[in-house]
Amino acid sequence: MDAVQERLTEFSQEAHELYLNTSVPYLDGPPEPLDFYRDWIGPNKPCIIRNAFSHWPALARWTPDYLREKIGSKVVSVAVTPNGYADAVAGNYFVMPEERKMSFSSVLDIIEGKVQRNGVFYVQKQCSNLLQELPELIDDLEPHVAWMSAALGKMPDAVNFWLGEEKAITSMHKDPYENLYCVISGEKHFILLPPTDRPFIPYVTMLTICQVCIARPFTSSRTAASLRSSVQRTRRRSLGSLWTHWNQTWSSTHSTAGLSLYGAA
Repeated sequence: MDAVQERLTEFSQEAHELYLNTSVPYLDGPPEPLDFYRDWIGPNKPCIIRNAFSHWPALARWTPDYLREKIGSKVVSVAVTPNGYADAVAGNYFVMPEERKMSFSSVLDIIEGKVQRNGVFYVQKQCSNLLQELPELIDDLEPHVAWMSAALGKMPDAVNFWLGEEKAITSMHKDPYENLYCVISGEKHFILLPPTDRPFIPYVTMLTICQVCIARPFTSSRTAASLRSSVQRTRRRSLGSLWTHWNQTWSSTHSTAGLSLYGAA
């Protein structure tokens, strides 16, 4: 086992020395599909793209008043947790959030503090909820990103809408597919660890579900080196498959909203 551990350590160190960045790079605009595949998807490296969707009407339209008028009566799926951690380890259990069906306007009232409720409310569902529950908003944006679809050779598997306050936290985990996060209001803060650091991240099997056993962001170990970054309004983050990541919403005006697209393996 010592020999295996030594090889894994060397593998991680060489990845950081040879091709992984010490901070998340920024692109000044949408890339060409071939360039994006060559520079980011192929090497499996994250980046943040400025001015990525400045033409989307959602940037100007998506105010609380507009959303109330447009979709206020729509019933949406809402994740409710006591402390903001959804799909997280609590004690000896892997706990999923309570899912409630609520009108969109009632969720906005809670997030804006107009109505007091116990718990943290987060509009999110990993089943293309924009298309399934909120198709009225499609005219405000693009349900796929042309250069990303061209780079991957396919349309998105899912287009997920999310809306939440800063207490809403996604526990550290990894996805076996590409992610593209589009922040329309507020910010999303990320901590990232590359797949080559996976052997050095605390991990436990709980019942039949394997998850990184972390309720708070994991920031250091003997070998693993995390990247921290914030994705602001009008910016997209591309995150490759199997990157371990933690994220938290943040906003000075109550809520953060955006989309997660693709999920292409």
